[in-house]
Amino acid sequence: MKFIPPSQTIQTAIANIINSAFDISLNPSEILIDVCYPKYDAHYTSAISLAIANRLGISALKIAEEIVKTCSQNLEISLQWQVRASGKGWLNICLSEQFIYENLFALNDWQPDAIDISINPSINSPDPICQYAYARCCALIRLAHLLPTIDLELSRTSRALDFIEPAEISLLMQQFKIASLLENSKSLEKPNLNRYKLSRSLAEIFLQFYDRCRIFGVSHEIAYRRLLLIRITQKLLTAIAPPEINYAIYL
Repeated sequence: MKFIPPSQTIQTAIANIINSAFDISLNPSEILIDVCYPKYDAHYTSAISLAIANRLGISALKIAEEIVKTCSQNLEISLQWQVRASGKGWLNICLSEQFIYENLFALNDWQPDAIDISINPSINSPDPICQYAYARCCALIRLAHLLPTIDLELSRTSRALDFIEPAEISLLMQQFKIASLLENSKSLEKPNLNRYKLSRSLAEIFLQFYDRCRIFGVSHEIAYRRLLLIRITQKLLTAIAPPEINYAIYL
């Protein structure tokens, strides 16, 4: 199953708006979307308006304001995400709650091609932080299966509460980022993925989430949502592990 990251959806929409409004031909891949949560009180930010201002001979702020206006008038876009202009023309993008949940479920269902669950000996040990994060994921999921009050197959139509804890959003945004990198790497002959750096970053953000967010002793909906985040972290740690590392043999 292919996963279309939120950033890719946003890139395509903004490229279409710019091309239509300013009569140019901009490829969605030229629009850089960076995770900025929680620094700018938004999920993503983009400097595309500043990048093309000289090319168009229009101020970056005017370009950004045109993008904001067009997005606000498009119901399909505004139901998924909202954008506002900031500073000299930055675009700050906030995902809607519904769009976040749709992508959370899609990410949980997604199986990246990079995953290899075969258990082979390795002479190299994983980063201790990554190993610990992976072990925590496995232990929490095993425990959840032993508790009859938590159903990991809860219907996705069930109403879940808002993402109250910033640590949950931070983890999810990092998961979106890694999934996007893995999906984009499929089209590259030599994918440029720093697996050590990505693994370490994901592990550190997960451990912050683990430290701040209770998994058990909370409502069913919150526990379910957080267990999905844990299951996705486990999957991504395996997917982006350096080729000589197999976490399973270290548990």
